[in-house]
Amino acid sequence: MTRIAVAIVHGIEIADPAFAATPTRLLREGFARELGVGVADTEDMLVVEPVHWAPHLEERQRELFARIYPGQTGPSFVDELSRLIKMINAGSVAALVPFAASLLNPIRCGLRALRYPAARWMVLHFVGDAIAYDRTAGAANYTAIHETFARGLAALARRAGEGAPLCVIAHSFGTVLASDYVYDQQQSAQGRALVAPAVAAAAGPAPLARGETLGWFYTMGSPLALWSLRYPAAELDRPIGFPGGALADRYPALPGEWVNFYDADDVLAYPLTGLSPEYGRVVEDRAVSLHGWNPIFATPLAHPYYWTDRSVMRRIARSLAAGWRLLGE
Repeated sequence: MTRIAVAIVHGIEIADPAFAATPTRLLREGFARELGVGVADTEDMLVVEPVHWAPHLEERQRELFARIYPGQTGPSFVDELSRLIKMINAGSVAALVPFAASLLNPIRCGLRALRYPAARWMVLHFVGDAIAYDRTAGAANYTAIHETFARGLAALARRAGEGAPLCVIAHSFGTVLASDYVYDQQQSAQGRALVAPAVAAAAGPAPLARGETLGWFYTMGSPLALWSLRYPAAELDRPIGFPGGALADRYPALPGEWVNFYDADDVLAYPLTGLSPEYGRVVEDRAVSLHGWNPIFATPLAHPYYWTDRSVMRRIARSLAAGWRLLGE
């Protein structure tokens, strides 16, 4: 039986090993409903692997925060913010209210060196991850994060099969990581040495782990349009080669699908098709209204909630189920 390999890639995050639990559950439920099978049956049909790269950077971010606020009396402050983020990752709307209140609070007992400590903590994660990842400032972090990505795909290849069709579901900055990883692999296959030896070793020989069987790419709340500014103008119009180069040979019935989900209230999310005709040919931009009527989602605070939104995950499950049927024909 051919299995579909699914990699779930988080965005700018804390170290939350359970970040993929809710999207995985919603994906399996939707997939099972589309095919008329039990959720337990999907374990052999969808092989899901979270790609958890945040731990590589988080310890240094904690150290920097401690230096910014020397002599702080409350390490529990960071722990409380982390607890709220984990609840938001699981889809909790209630956790968003105290989290937003913390961001707007200028003073925190024991953290008086600079005002708005919670907002600074969040900026440290959002901006710090992007700065640390930039390969032009040094390749160490870039390589380490791509090595983590490669290990995740290699684990998928071992579980689903080295040539299994690959689906990548990525959120926020994770869309940049996924795109960069596949781009580097594709360029290296054409003779440009963009893949570090450590990354190549972690990926191994499996076509799946090199992104060659990529058939579904779902980007959510993606800043890829902004990230394209780091490249020379001539490269702005070049998305990754999609679908993966080996997909047509191995699975000619699969057409490939790249859907870019964005909420108009999410200031970090941008459509991609307007970047160039090349993007327009391979990407479908899909506007969504996350969690429907709730007024808090009519703000930029909607950003973390894409893959805990049932309608978004149902759309992905429907496509994977259609692909599963084609694989069986």
